Amino acid sequence: MPVINHYLGKFFGPSSSYSGYVFIGCGIFASFYSLLALTLLIPGFFMAFSFNGTLIDIEKKRIKSYTAIFGIYKTGKWISINELARFSIIKATKRYTTYSRANVRFDRTFSDIELLLVNGNGKKIVINKFNNYEDAHEEMDELKGKLFT
Repeated sequence: MPVINHYLGKFFGPSSSYSGYVFIGCGIFASFYSLLALTLLIPGFFMAFSFNGTLIDIEKKRIKSYTAIFGIYKTGKWISINELARFSIIKATKRYTTYSRANVRFDRTFSDIELLLVNGNGKKIVINKFNNYEDAHEEMDELKGKLFT
């Protein structure tokens, strides 16, 4: 397995991704009345299917943090493992806020354990997300053996 691909989550938050699915549905439904409604499909597909991830090339010892635009085209730059100094495991908390039509605030909080590769300048690349520290340590030990030997 020369290249490892880790899915890190949607590019947009949950409410924006859901809005993308609504745009797709409305665009398809309204296209029966006007073909101009198909213009809703482009932002809908962009919002619903774009996601972030990380590619690790074991053979060439390089890593790429990417964003998959429309879920297909992966943007990002390959970085040599030699440019990155060490692994780090952190607990990351993300909060998404949505407001209803009645202006009622709805917060949604997600916590993950993230395995990072860090260089001396503070640049961080998220390798993978986990539910607990034990799984993150196992992955870190496995990658140390594959990448830093």
